[in-house]
Amino acid sequence: MLSKLNSWPKCAAAGSTCTAVCVLLMAAAPAKAGKYAYGEQFVLAGETWSDGAPAPAATQFASGLAQDNGEFQRQVAQLEEQGGPYSDALAEPLAGLGRHYRLNGDLEQALMLYRRALHVVRVNDGLYSERQMPILRELLGVYRDSGEIKALDDRYDYYFRLYGQGRPPHTEVRLRAALAYLRWQREAIRLGLDKEDSHRLLDLYNLNDEILEAVAADASVALQWQRDLALSQLRNLYLLEDRFAPTVEKPGLAAPTPFMGNDLSQQDFDKKRLETMQRGSEARGSELMLALIERTAQGGETDELAGLHLELGDWYQWHGSDRQAGEQYQQVVKLLSVAQRPDLLQQWLGQPRELPDNGAFWQPRPEHESAPPVVINVSYDVSAKGRVRNVQSEVSDPAVEGLAKRLQRKLRQIRFRPRWDTGVAEPVTQIKRGYVLID
Repeated sequence: MLSKLNSWPKCAAAGSTCTAVCVLLMAAAPAKAGKYAYGEQFVLAGETWSDGAPAPAATQFASGLAQDNGEFQRQVAQLEEQGGPYSDALAEPLAGLGRHYRLNGDLEQALMLYRRALHVVRVNDGLYSERQMPILRELLGVYRDSGEIKALDDRYDYYFRLYGQGRPPHTEVRLRAALAYLRWQREAIRLGLDKEDSHRLLDLYNLNDEILEAVAADASVALQWQRDLALSQLRNLYLLEDRFAPTVEKPGLAAPTPFMGNDLSQQDFDKKRLETMQRGSEARGSELMLALIERTAQGGETDELAGLHLELGDWYQWHGSDRQAGEQYQQVVKLLSVAQRPDLLQQWLGQPRELPDNGAFWQPRPEHESAPPVVINVSYDVSAKGRVRNVQSEVSDPAVEGLAKRLQRKLRQIRFRPRWDTGVAEPVTQIKRGYVLID
C-alpha cells in the first residue's frame, strides 16, 4: 500500500551498515551515468510536457487583458480614493496593470505591481489566502521571463513555505502548491542551477516521499493527489537514473580502511546515498506504481487505471524488462477494450512511442530565443521489443548533415514503447518523424 512506500533506509539509523556501504562504493570505479534519456538531447518537433515548464496561469484577472494601461490606472486611482491603499478591490486592477507591463517588457514595473497586489490580498484575506495563488504564479512567471533563475528559486521556496510545506491539513491549495514546488525542483536540476545537484535531488526525493506517505495515510484526501504525487516521484526516479549510475567494482581493488580519519563531505555523502538508491530504483518505481494501481482498482475510473498500467509498462520497457512491460501493456489493451475506448487504445498503443513519455528529462528552450530550431526529418523501423533499426535522415541542406548524424546516433540509444494495440507487440517499419536537437 502507499502508506508503506517510504522504505529507503535512513543512514542516520543504519549506522555502521550505511558506513560500510559507502566505503565499498568508494572503492569502486564509476560507471557511465545516464540511461536513454529521451527529451534531454533531442525531442519530437512540437513536443511538450507539463513537467518541463509550468502551464500558463489560469487567472481570475484574465478579463484585464483587454484593457489598456490608462483604464487600469483610472481604476486604481478611483479605488484608492474610495477605499484607501488597501482596498480589497485593488488586487484585480493592480494585477492587470502588472500584466500590462509584463506583456510590454517592463518587468521591473510588473514585479512592483504584482507584489503590491499580493500585499493587498494578504491584508484583506490573510497570509494563506487561496486568492494569492494566481498572482503568485504570474509573479513567478515574471522572474522566469527576466531570467532571474536564482530569484525564481528563492520565490518558489517562499511559495512552498507559505502553503504549508506539504504538511496537514492537506487542502487542495496546499497540495497544488506542493506539486508545483516538486515540479520546480526537477526543473532546477535540469537547468543545472547548482554546481552539484546531488543534494537537491536527494532532498527532492525525500520530500516527495514524505508528502506521499502523509497523504496516503490521510483518509480525507482524494486518490487523485496520491496519484499525482506518485507520478511525481516516478519522474524523480527517472532523473535519479539519469544523473547517477551504480558503480562497477574493479576486480582485485582493495577497499580502503574506513575513511582513514578523513570525513566525507556532505556532497560526497549525498552522492553515495543516491548511487545506493539508484541500484534499487527499478524495483522502487515498480513498487510505487503497483501500490497505486491496487488503490485505483478499488474505486478509480477505468481510463485512470489503464493509464497507470501504461506508466508502469513504460517504466519496465525503459529498463529493458520486456516481459514485465508486456504484461502491463496487455492490461491496458484489456481495460480499454472492455471500456470500449478504441480512441485511447489507438492514441496510447497504436504507434511506437519514445520513452519516457512524461517530460522527466525535457527542458523547453527559452522563449526569447530568436532562431527557430532546426527540424531534422528521419525514417526508421521499431522492433517488437522497442528497438530502433534502419535509421535514415532526409536532409537536403549539407549544413545539417552533421546534426542529422548526431540525431541518428541518439535515436538508436533510446527505447520505445512498441505498437501494442492488437494485444501483442508488433514491429513497425518506415516511421517518419521530425526531431529537434537540444544543445
